[in-house]
Amino acid sequence: MGKSITVKAETIEEAVRLALSITELKLEEVHIEVLSNPRKNLFGLRKTLAEVNVTQIIESPSATKKTQDRNLAIEQYLDRLVPTEGTNREWNDAQPLGGLSSAISKVAGARISNEKIDIQFLGKKYPIVVPGSNVNFSINGKQIKRQTIISPGDKVEVTVSDGLIPPHFEIQLIEHDMLAMLIFTPGKKVKHTLRDTEFEQVLHIEADEEIEYYNDLDPQVIVEHLKSLGIQKGLLFPAIKKVTDAIKPFETIVAKGVPPIEGLDGDLEMHIDYQEKTPGELEKVDFHEMNLIVSVEAGQVIATYIPPVQGTPGNSLLGKAIPVKKANDIVLRLGVNVTQVDNDIVAAISGKPSVEWRNKLVKIDVNHEFHHQGEVDMASGNIRFEGNVSIQGNIQPSMFVGATGTVNIGGSVTKATIHAMKSAVVKGNIFSSTISVGQHEFIIGELTTQLSEIKGYLELIQAAIQQILLIRGETDDSLSSAELNHLIRLLLEKKYTAFQDLNRHFLQKVKNHSLQLPVEWSEMAAKLYEVFITSENKQLKDMGGFELLIGEVKTLVELYGEKAAPKLYLSVPYAINSVLYSNGNIEVTSKGLYHSSVTAGHDIKVRGVCRGGEIIAANKISLQNTGSVNLIKTVVRTGEKGNITIGHAHAGTEIHVGNRAYTFTANEMGVFARLDDEGMLLIK
Repeated sequence: MGKSITVKAETIEEAVRLALSITELKLEEVHIEVLSNPRKNLFGLRKTLAEVNVTQIIESPSATKKTQDRNLAIEQYLDRLVPTEGTNREWNDAQPLGGLSSAISKVAGARISNEKIDIQFLGKKYPIVVPGSNVNFSINGKQIKRQTIISPGDKVEVTVSDGLIPPHFEIQLIEHDMLAMLIFTPGKKVKHTLRDTEFEQVLHIEADEEIEYYNDLDPQVIVEHLKSLGIQKGLLFPAIKKVTDAIKPFETIVAKGVPPIEGLDGDLEMHIDYQEKTPGELEKVDFHEMNLIVSVEAGQVIATYIPPVQGTPGNSLLGKAIPVKKANDIVLRLGVNVTQVDNDIVAAISGKPSVEWRNKLVKIDVNHEFHHQGEVDMASGNIRFEGNVSIQGNIQPSMFVGATGTVNIGGSVTKATIHAMKSAVVKGNIFSSTISVGQHEFIIGELTTQLSEIKGYLELIQAAIQQILLIRGETDDSLSSAELNHLIRLLLEKKYTAFQDLNRHFLQKVKNHSLQLPVEWSEMAAKLYEVFITSENKQLKDMGGFELLIGEVKTLVELYGEKAAPKLYLSVPYAINSVLYSNGNIEVTSKGLYHSSVTAGHDIKVRGVCRGGEIIAANKISLQNTGSVNLIKTVVRTGEKGNITIGHAHAGTEIHVGNRAYTFTANEMGVFARLDDEGMLLIK
């Protein structure tokens, strides 16, 4: 053999002519082998080029004569098939090629025809078969799964088999075993058909696959599977039936447990608007029109008590009980001016209602309102009132105004003292005066801390008595009242000596502030005095009574451990050389503060200037202007979780956040100060 070349072109004749041009040989001097015929794919979108191998022939004279005669016929046929210019004529299987066809269509290869495999050999080339995953291909009875060369004499067989995949489902328990979710996959009927091919030296055998989905599930199969999981109740039969009708994958809930029904806490349905006015709203009050205005009339229903409704436990699909949280009741404390008729809370007098919430404790009363048309001076005398006080005029020097509710003043306050338990709003300016709001809240906080310590001692005493009884082999019922009191005295003298000092401090503090405290504090002080101070204790008759006392102490600590809502507040337009205190918020609405001490349990907001003095708040402080050009020292303090905002801070302004401090040496605009996560002072 001589020269050899493989060429691709759109048609076989173009490939042959290109190969002859490259090799500079004549048609009669070469052997032509067609490696692949030109064809288009299934949708006609892509064309496979024709590929031929042209090899130079070196033969004997007699063989050369035969080859010349054969190739002459091929050349004449090629001349007849050369497409005319402007046409797109190609060779294909529909066009008989005569002598050329018989010479070049013979190729070593294999094909699929009518679902059978045909093999033909040529020269020293052997067909190669690559079976697909969905066909069964065997050589000499042995199953073949990978690319294989076919040899002469091999017995080759290709078959396909249809498949049947039954429908499938699984059940998952979700939401803490409250729901059973079924995941369904339909069955498949799979039919395979071998795809016909042309002869190819490397034949890839593939089978077309046709899938039909089906579902022959019986509802009882699903029911039995649920029972095998322990699910006997809560089956959703319509959903189960829907599964057996489906022919597409889907998910559905086929069983449900019994969900728990949460209870409802006790509550109050209010029939009045009892919310306190904000300082901004109170600024709009016309203090020249302060006639007696009552919020409720005597006999009017203020609120209706709604008892708690306990919930209903649930059950999971596996029979496990699902408990519900116990519904809590409110603790209702009624003042002397209200009464309860069935579940209705009724006003006993005409006046302004007071409703105060502390977590689950709610206190309701109706306050008298005292309206003073003129000034508070030596002629009117000091004003102390159980309820709310409204004063039209000024408060003159050395005078005192106190109220267990709110205080509203239409004029100014000069060298006077104002105490309010709920809120105070002053329309005029404050000069060298002291105004406090909610000091009782501070006292209650201290008393709550002391009472919490007392509770700890009482629990220790109770545990010690029970241990003594255990050693004696006695029970709580065996103790007489005298023996119980004797044991308590011994324990206080020998083991818990610090308790008596703590108890006396608590009793004295309640006595000193009894007029500012709710009545339950005085009642608790009376019980502790009789049990632990007097010689004759009529409160405790047995250990059950001691346990009841501990429960009452615990309840009072829990109730007053929560801060009152709504927050208390003090609102003034301007103050100089004064002391302002509020256990809640303080707002200065006009000119600002000069050389004043201002303290708030929550927030402080000042419009105008703050020159000199000290401003202290536990939470947020917002100031427009601090200090002065004369370097007047102005101190601003907040807690470690608080922040300070200053519009214009003059040099000399000193700020404290927690235990961090900073003094401005130059004027600063837009100051915001707080502690970062590492506890360092951050000033922007």
